[in-house]
Amino acid sequence: MSNIQQHLFANGLVLITESISGVNTAALNWGVRAGVAYNACDGDSVLLAELVQRGALGLTAKEHNDELDMLGIKRQVSCGVEFFRVSGIMLGSHIMQGIPLLGGYLLQPKLPESDLAACKSLVQQSIQSLQDSPAHLAAVALNRHHLTSPFNRSAYGNSDQVNSATIESVRGVYGQLFTPKDSILGVAGDVNHAQVVELVEKMTSSWKTSSNTVVEGGSTDRGVHWIEQDSSQVHLGFAFDAPNASDSNAIVESVAISVFGGATSGRLFTHVRQRKSLCYSVSAQFAPSRERSVVRMHAGTTPERAEETIRICIEQLYEMRNGITKDEFSRTIQRLKSRTVMRGESTSARTNTLWGDQYAIGNTKSLADRLQELDDVTHESVNEWLKNRDFGALTLVYLGPDEIPIDGDLLVL
Repeated sequence: MSNIQQHLFANGLVLITESISGVNTAALNWGVRAGVAYNACDGDSVLLAELVQRGALGLTAKEHNDELDMLGIKRQVSCGVEFFRVSGIMLGSHIMQGIPLLGGYLLQPKLPESDLAACKSLVQQSIQSLQDSPAHLAAVALNRHHLTSPFNRSAYGNSDQVNSATIESVRGVYGQLFTPKDSILGVAGDVNHAQVVELVEKMTSSWKTSSNTVVEGGSTDRGVHWIEQDSSQVHLGFAFDAPNASDSNAIVESVAISVFGGATSGRLFTHVRQRKSLCYSVSAQFAPSRERSVVRMHAGTTPERAEETIRICIEQLYEMRNGITKDEFSRTIQRLKSRTVMRGESTSARTNTLWGDQYAIGNTKSLADRLQELDDVTHESVNEWLKNRDFGALTLVYLGPDEIPIDGDLLVL
């Protein structure tokens, strides 16, 4: 019997809870559709991620933080491309106190003008830190070129627009986008569903839905892109489209890409790093979502080996169409099952999974559902999927000192 329960409030907020026996913690993940993709100026929501922490619920920042620390609540406020999220983990005995305190970031922030300059400085420092992380810089650029605008924006924000933001524009984004419509609250662990429903109803009864605009995906800028940087390393990022989370083939794609590059026993690691010694790191990951699902590959190498690394990575991807072995399949299924069970023992991970399921497919899956889903995948179904898999046109971003001669046809599989 599933311990997952859902409640839809009249204002549009969706609550999902999962009571997990034998745990003493409870975790929360609350998101509103207020990511950078929905900003007229790319960066207002990033500033809000700092500004909402400068006092809430009529309390100063120190008073609010002291209340949270008194309960031992570990928390995070973050801005993504589509959603603005507040998350936290605490003892289950503190969840009824923790939900209002964490919810204060979304429902009753003070948004003081006097702290805007300090928040701008912190956001600018985060943007500048990308220059010290070339792999991350390449990953941000990969998203910018491969995904449709404005969903290709960086969750770090745009430096110029962060500088030009005003308290009026930031508060305007809060008033327009911080709304119960499309908001999802997930709570998992030592929780009582009925009690949480009653509490959240009281907290959000006056939370009004605004007429926020739905953003449609625009154009892309795929192909080959070089970021020139004087470095002894070259960082490679590849991307190609994949089945969305609601697609029945998403689970098969997950298994296939895990065989390809999800572990040290994967083909990328074995063929590109171990046998060819072309790079010091290489991996691939399938990122399913409601829309714009993608597979990303990353590799770190040297300028001398970069061209061959690109070629071998793509050759290995092309080779996947010939299928995987039974040993690769069995090993991967066991690894995915182990990861699923281990995540199921973390209330924080379970809350994130519940939240992601609700957003991506409109319902939630229990731990047993996810294990059964893996049991239902067969070796033959993976190979049948790969045989007919159209990888389409790849996007390649590389960061390094020299331009690399690349045959454009190589990127069309």
